[in-house]
Amino acid sequence: MSEEYIYKPPASLPPGSTVIAYLRDSGGPNQEESIGQQLRIVQDYCKEHGLVLNRVFSDTGSGRKTKNRKEFLEMVDSVMTTSEDLRPRGLLLWAYSRFSRDIVDFNFYLYGLLKQGVIVHSLTEEIHEGLAGQIVLAVKAYTNADFSAQLGKQIKRGIADSVRAGFNNGGLAPKGYRVERITSGSRRNGRPRVRVKWVLDPEVAPLVRLAWELRAQGKGYGEIIKATGGRIYTSKNSWACHFRNKSYLGVGKAGGLEVPDHHEPLITYEIWDAVKRVEAATPGSGRHGELLHPMRVSHPSLLSGLSFCIYCGSAMVMHTSRIHHTAAHYRSYACGARDRHRIYQRCTQARRVNAPRADAAILDAVLNRILAPALAPQVAQETERRLTDTGKIDREIGEANEALISISRKISQVIQLAEEAGGEVSELAARLKQLKQEQAEHNARLKELRAELAVESPRIPAETLALVFAHWHDRIQAATEQSDVLATKRMLVQIVDRIELGYKAAVIHYRHPLEPIDRREQWPRPRPQECTAEAD
Repeated sequence: MSEEYIYKPPASLPPGSTVIAYLRDSGGPNQEESIGQQLRIVQDYCKEHGLVLNRVFSDTGSGRKTKNRKEFLEMVDSVMTTSEDLRPRGLLLWAYSRFSRDIVDFNFYLYGLLKQGVIVHSLTEEIHEGLAGQIVLAVKAYTNADFSAQLGKQIKRGIADSVRAGFNNGGLAPKGYRVERITSGSRRNGRPRVRVKWVLDPEVAPLVRLAWELRAQGKGYGEIIKATGGRIYTSKNSWACHFRNKSYLGVGKAGGLEVPDHHEPLITYEIWDAVKRVEAATPGSGRHGELLHPMRVSHPSLLSGLSFCIYCGSAMVMHTSRIHHTAAHYRSYACGARDRHRIYQRCTQARRVNAPRADAAILDAVLNRILAPALAPQVAQETERRLTDTGKIDREIGEANEALISISRKISQVIQLAEEAGGEVSELAARLKQLKQEQAEHNARLKELRAELAVESPRIPAETLALVFAHWHDRIQAATEQSDVLATKRMLVQIVDRIELGYKAAVIHYRHPLEPIDRREQWPRPRPQECTAEAD
């Protein structure tokens, strides 16, 4: 080939070998060495060296993470699931940095492919086969990961500097503003650099300011929509997010950075504070977890968020329907796949479950079976057994020792390579520093494990545990008798992990409480168990 920077395939990929290729770029067709250019060179490369190119996988996107790289994951899955006689002999890459810049993903996927007997070869990087090549490859992986991290910091720094200068980084302008594009300098490729600023929209800005003033006076969302003629929002659901946007104070944002006086403000801080007070006093206007939606307050459900369809595993949803000719409501739990998404083919067996009866059956099982005082001796004995079981610690100590031995060998190999090599000593020094750090971490972990092994496990008296069960029983029962569904649910979720709910029965996955409610988090959470309860 005419390109001098392209290296020949290794001896383990002789002519006639079947290969696949993985190509990636993060900048589109204008980027140097884009996918189109890589593909052309790979095809010519295979023709010149007699390699049989079976398939090409390609992605456009960042190389730091692989979870969003569909073709990459498909390529790995294809290799792993193909029988040995049909598996490609080699994988061609433009560069190892195109494989992955994340060190964990790089090691996991690369050595997984190597273990399947696939020869991974970079066209632009000369990595010799054998132990020395593996060390150089490990160093290169760390170098690529560090480069990616530094690049990410530079990009974030550039975005922050742009915001400090009064510019924005794309996206739609908030209601009341419009985008103004300004040419500022030129890019490295000579093209003009176009930046974005937010300026007031003379038609919509007065309406947005009016909306804030009305909300500061305590006016409702419906009144605001009428006053603004529906030109800002037509749905009440959009206003809560609108009134949390600091951009209307003239604040520019870049991640966690907030820059005051970034653009011309639409409101004053006095109006902002007044609106915040109105929003805080309005049920359902806060973020998730701040204030409950009015429907959830007036119609709370005990098992929503805890119960899942016993047939398909979809979350159960509360369904409320009015009984004909009466003011009463029929409340039931329904399989979400059927009720909300209408996917009847996915779950054909699910039926609606009467909510009051299901709540009563689950509470009865929790109070009289899971928290039964008669179970206290058995639970105490089982908990002590698990606390005194040193098998897990012994395994972790063995793994830490093996890791230390492996790291010691790698350190010796790097030192030997550094003595023999006269070139990239700085990279080897960085790798040696990394290995020393890992060695120190494993030594520290080993000391912790040995200290943990030497500590005598505590004894849990059955009488004390019976008192704990009684404490939880009385608190839950009191909340139930007061019809305080939310208080009951807050205690129930500390015991119940998951409920598989069906029309005729339910399976409860639970944990026994080992301490009173106020000190629960001081004790280790035991392994979930199962309990069945009638729920028809």
